[in-house]
Amino acid sequence: MRFADWVRGARLKTLPLSVAPVISGAAVASVSGAPYDPLFLAVMLLCMGVALLLQIAANFANDYSDGLRGTDAGRDARHADDIAGYRATGAATADAAAAADVADAAVQTGGMRAAGFQQGAPTRLVASGVNPRRVLFAAGVNAAIACVCGLAVCALTGYWWFIAVGVASLLAGWCYVGGSHPYGYHCLGEVFVFVFFGLVATCGTMFALSGHITAGGLCAGSANGLVAVAVLCVNNLRDIESDRAHGKHTWMTVFGRTWGMVFTDGLLVVASILAIAQVAGWLVSIPVITVVCVFMCVVQIAACDAIGRADYRHALPLCTLGSLSVSLVFAAAAFLL
Repeated sequence: MRFADWVRGARLKTLPLSVAPVISGAAVASVSGAPYDPLFLAVMLLCMGVALLLQIAANFANDYSDGLRGTDAGRDARHADDIAGYRATGAATADAAAAADVADAAVQTGGMRAAGFQQGAPTRLVASGVNPRRVLFAAGVNAAIACVCGLAVCALTGYWWFIAVGVASLLAGWCYVGGSHPYGYHCLGEVFVFVFFGLVATCGTMFALSGHITAGGLCAGSANGLVAVAVLCVNNLRDIESDRAHGKHTWMTVFGRTWGMVFTDGLLVVASILAIAQVAGWLVSIPVITVVCVFMCVVQIAACDAIGRADYRHALPLCTLGSLSVSLVFAAAAFLL
């Protein structure tokens, strides 16, 4: 694959989801008394490497599996370029509405509507003609490096049972849409995302740094997990017709678009409430933490607004920024204590 394919397959816009819970876990560990020393920093960065590389590996694995199943049909980069060209041509010759009509006509002409094409949906590697074995190889490379980082965490902390957590994370990443019975096709993707992108990443980091898990760690993990589920829901709202056409059952296909939007907004609201409630219990400096909490709320409100307008192109990065804003609240509180 080309370097551009590696970057596209990694899905950079979603990667804050793996960084944010590690930051939150480190912050809560610091509040619980873990000494902030070079070992603390080394373990935190290694935990971040594990989470980040496992997510990238899962992204490549999902591209591979969905591409072979046909779920990503129509997400061809060449087709997307054609649509962009038609849209630009229409914009140059008429108004914005006419440009959209031209682009839609191009989709209809190319037969991509029948294939489940979603305008604004990101392209995928296998659907774009990249050799599936190379995509699977990319997943394996990232997973292998994540394992090296994980073993380093075990060596530094002495918690060798973390290997079992790593194996469970690898299996969860592959079985999401891979294998003969992918749980992501049976309304379980949201549950596993909450567990692994929230509780496991946050509480695992906290335990690696402090040797225990507190109620604050569970609260931080839940807040990060809810935002991660919201990001998945945004993706599934965008792809709701395509998922239904290919037999992929998600919470959004069950709720429908309207209630799915309401549910996704609710996830972001509850995540913000959890973060604010936790730092309020720590009795940190009110003026400073208020500014950070307001920033988090502004980001979440902007994300909710984009979701309500079905503007998924902007809702996705706003939700991922929302995960970082949640972790920023915990990090700021830890710094002030």
